[in-house]
Amino acid sequence: MLLDLWTRNLRNLREDRFELGDGLNLFVGTNGSGKTSLLEACHVLARGRSFRTHRLARAVRNGESSFAVAGQLFDPHHGRSRVAVEWEGERRSRLEGQWLDGHWEIVRRMPLVAVHADSFEILTGPPDERRRLLDWGAFYVESGFARSWQTWRRAHEQRNAALRQGDAGLAIRFEAVAAEAGTHLSGMRARFVEALGRHLNGEVTQALREGLEGRIEVGYRQGWPEYEGLDEAYARSRPSDLERGFGQLGPQKADVEFRISGHPAREASRGEQKRALNALVVAQGQVLMEAPDTGSVLPILLLDDAVAEMDAPGVGGIMTVVRELGWQCLSTTVDQGWAELAAARQRDSRMFHVKHGKISAVV
Repeated sequence: MLLDLWTRNLRNLREDRFELGDGLNLFVGTNGSGKTSLLEACHVLARGRSFRTHRLARAVRNGESSFAVAGQLFDPHHGRSRVAVEWEGERRSRLEGQWLDGHWEIVRRMPLVAVHADSFEILTGPPDERRRLLDWGAFYVESGFARSWQTWRRAHEQRNAALRQGDAGLAIRFEAVAAEAGTHLSGMRARFVEALGRHLNGEVTQALREGLEGRIEVGYRQGWPEYEGLDEAYARSRPSDLERGFGQLGPQKADVEFRISGHPAREASRGEQKRALNALVVAQGQVLMEAPDTGSVLPILLLDDAVAEMDAPGVGGIMTVVRELGWQCLSTTVDQGWAELAAARQRDSRMFHVKHGKISAVV
């Protein structure tokens, strides 16, 4: 749970600190007031990256050269802990005042699920976001995921460097390491997809799927043919890889296919996609809640302009489920009336007004 948040020079947000409640936190303001930037700050703190841009430099306030985000977390395993992310030409992450090598430990302590304008890309867009979903889930479900991912990534990049040089012998030297780690990595991803599919069609998400004629199916594609091992795939594709200068098969080509009522998700109606996205958001958190290492660390849910993206009944259903599961939720809206109604229906809710980058609690 995120107890408080401090920001400095992130987009139009003023330097500010405010406390959050453990239930529903509603941020109300006009377009351009800084509501989405607030959720972006939470996302950067939790995952080390933004959901609005692939370049953190673009999140820096105009006229400034750096930004910083910090917060205090609480979870049953670690109690209270201070975390921070700073960007000044590169990202650096801190835990309890100590610089970290990477961002993995903060990710583990601050599991986060977000719904925003680009969330439908998970269902219908290119595979990049779906691979991030795979790695997010596998990281929490499998304790050795980070180590396998880092080992595979390093060997994969070294093999690609050898391929660009046209050095087949050097490429072969890295294939054994890449194949072993990549196979472990793929198995972890597959187990996460299996768990995700189970929760997508489970009892908790039943109300969210109301109106769909059939099940939501999710299938995993590992990135190379199922009938051969990754080491065999590397060997078979090596001549073509040398011509192109990069590896064409492997975990970097993995994907997830979503089908709604028997049809590809991209062919479903917008309403059907919204229902599937509602269920997917909750299913992600459920998978995390049953993970052996992090099951007692409840996820944080970010809903950016939720009513516009998911419609009022859908977001109402999600909030009901989130309340029953005990998750913390940060939601933005331009609709003061809807926010007041949502706050009245949720116990322990808090409301904030956002104006010109300034966040004020409503007493």
